[in-house]
Amino acid sequence: MFLRAIPMAFGAVSRDFNGMVRRAKRNAVLSGIAAVCFATAYVAGVVAVGAYLAPIFGPAVAALLIAVIMAVTGLVFVAVLSFLKHRDRKRKAHSQVAQRLTLAAAVSILPQLTKSKGLMVTVALGGLALLAAQALGGEDRD
Repeated sequence: MFLRAIPMAFGAVSRDFNGMVRRAKRNAVLSGIAAVCFATAYVAGVVAVGAYLAPIFGPAVAALLIAVIMAVTGLVFVAVLSFLKHRDRKRKAHSQVAQRLTLAAAVSILPQLTKSKGLMVTVALGGLALLAAQALGGEDRD
């Protein structure tokens, strides 16, 4: 019986870590793309102002158009990032419900595991370690 609880424990621990790594990579890539878009918009805006002051107005319109397009593109990436963060918060809430259900299932098999006193002490220590781990590292910091 005790061996059946081990995969549940490993699954609960690895699920949060993989999600945090995936979100961090995605957020870094999308934030980098947005930063490049905003930097390009700034440079194009400076070029547009310089070209606007020049006697020929053709390049100014083109540079302003590039600046507007890049700024809008950067805002789109920021909006996508915001949407994905919101979706991850909702998924995390659902995941916590599933973890609580798994913990309840593990507690329900506890009487079968505690027939011997040595095993009961081991299970109690494992439960305390699980509660301590959830209290210390249970919150995801975005």
